[in-house]
Amino acid sequence: MKTKKTLCLALAPIFVLSLAALSACGDPNEPPKDDNPPTDTSTKAVMPVGYLDTIYEDGTRTESGVGMNSTHDPVFVEAKKDGKSVYYAFSTDNDQYGVQVRRSENLYQWERKEPAIKGFTSSTKESDVKSMYQNKTAELQPVYDVLSKFGDWKNACWTLWAPDVVPATSNASLDADGEWWLYSCWTAAFGSMQSIIFKCKSTVGIEGPYTYESIIVQHGNGDGGLNEIDPSVYYTPDGKMYLSYGSYGTGFATIELDAQTGLRKSGAATDPGTKILTGNGFNAEGSAISHHTVKIYNGDIKTEEYDESKWQDKSQYYMMGSWGALAYNYNMRVWTSDAPDGNFTSERGTSGLQVSASWTWRKEGQGVTGSTTIPHNQKDLNYYIPGHNDMLTTTDGRNLIIYHTRVSEGTKDNKPSFQEGEHYLYTSLYDFNSKGQLVINPNRYAGEKAGDVTKEELLSKAKDGKFSTVVLESANVSYTTKATIGHAKDCTLNADGTVSGAYTGSWKMYGSHYIYLELDGVSYYGSVMPAYVRQFDADFGSAGRPGYTISAISDVKDNENKILYMNTQF
Repeated sequence: MKTKKTLCLALAPIFVLSLAALSACGDPNEPPKDDNPPTDTSTKAVMPVGYLDTIYEDGTRTESGVGMNSTHDPVFVEAKKDGKSVYYAFSTDNDQYGVQVRRSENLYQWERKEPAIKGFTSSTKESDVKSMYQNKTAELQPVYDVLSKFGDWKNACWTLWAPDVVPATSNASLDADGEWWLYSCWTAAFGSMQSIIFKCKSTVGIEGPYTYESIIVQHGNGDGGLNEIDPSVYYTPDGKMYLSYGSYGTGFATIELDAQTGLRKSGAATDPGTKILTGNGFNAEGSAISHHTVKIYNGDIKTEEYDESKWQDKSQYYMMGSWGALAYNYNMRVWTSDAPDGNFTSERGTSGLQVSASWTWRKEGQGVTGSTTIPHNQKDLNYYIPGHNDMLTTTDGRNLIIYHTRVSEGTKDNKPSFQEGEHYLYTSLYDFNSKGQLVINPNRYAGEKAGDVTKEELLSKAKDGKFSTVVLESANVSYTTKATIGHAKDCTLNADGTVSGAYTGSWKMYGSHYIYLELDGVSYYGSVMPAYVRQFDADFGSAGRPGYTISAISDVKDNENKILYMNTQF
């Protein structure tokens, strides 16, 4: 279940698998033991469904293809319709006013719906928005009346940013036609620190329309430089409700909400929340928090024999956020805390543990025609400056991350940039390594589920033991420098536990699906997950099939961490 979005459990498969697949992989609908089960459930990993070659061949570029483009700051929720799971993505309305809404039954094809807020339609223009507020007929009139008095309003911003949607507490069944709560934000101007977070509700279903209810928090003279944008709702295991917020200011803060109403539990709208990320956190934006109980291995897998008795469960809150400049070097990072409103930190302190950056599954120079032009049927191999994510644990226990990314390079002010690249909605599986660190499947979600994987099963999907391998460095590059793109290299995991090829060293699997690798003297701890693997093909452009992927994080040294991605080759 998703502690951030879901308040109850129900059994519902995301994809229909054959009986043979269920026999081979284990039942993906086996109910979890508690409201937030550990990822390691001693069940076989569920392999993905092989649809991506046909869906993404040229659909990456077009709204008519899979409905993914023009998506900023996405969040998603699971709802129930006629006993079946349906999924909704809500996002920043850069090309539409009133919060974008998309619906999906499979998490890879998205249908655009009408905007969420009452009074807005897909054909609403900026002039229409201005007219509504000037005539005092807009649904969000109370928000405008406060916002327009801020000094920065002279450079007015008319779009809403970074929404979040959760079921009303009374809607524990996730009924798509029940009551839902929407939180969003409005800022006086791009780059302004004068902003407002507000709540709306819909009593007619998740698609809305949503009507205004209350301001939760707004800019005030005593807010300590917090920026009141990017609201994100999360829950404790005992049902307490919180809202985190804050971006590109002095870190993140949280406010406890009344779980019965979804409104602020105490304090005036101008009272700031409790700081939960400080220090270097001023570079962070777009917080998303989820509670997980994970398995931690207390042995030294690097130098000692594996000991099954050295596992223990750990309960903690994971906060993901994005770091850097949206147009140049965006990347995703993770912080943890033992308390929902405690200080969040990481092995790198307030800088956060980096878990994503810019990379491609192409090798250096492979498939590129010219310096920046990439054929459309190869663009889905690229993940450029991914970020502003949300997390969801589905009712059948799959941990998913949704985020926006770009698939092409461009220029801005005659400098290398991703500014002109389109934003796409991507979904991936996430898991945890044996240190309890969050790791992201570096492939698009295709129906897989993390679970038991043996060394023999991993190697059986890799032709001659070969893997496409990407190593990403973490660095706090300047805001005007384009991020370095990691390219794939060939690497072989040999059955005798050695590694050869572009990187050399050793590897071992342990526990249910955990992996340790030492490559060129660097230690990595990761998870082996099923994935639908895409790889470059000189004739076709790119090809894919079910396989396995490795996502791992290095030991932190000198306050830096490396990221390792590996896909089985075929």
